[in-house]
Amino acid sequence: MDAPLAEIIELKDILRARARRREHALSERCLAIMEECLAVAIVAYHAAEPHERFVYATKIRTLEDLIAYTTNLL
Repeated sequence: MDAPLAEIIELKDILRARARRREHALSERCLAIMEECLAVAIVAYHAAEPHERFVYATKIRTLEDLIAYTTNLL
């Protein structure tokens, strides 16, 4: 029985896999940045004057939503 001499690998499959790895790495970096921003926003919320807290509360909610969305993509 003859063994195959070579396996044909589609270039588009290689490029697609490479793009997925790159997108995954970028998503993980974005996630880390958003988590750092969230930590800073929480500290700022607690340090803010009561009439300014709504701005930080909105930012905190938005970051939490973005973090949840990004986490689901990974």
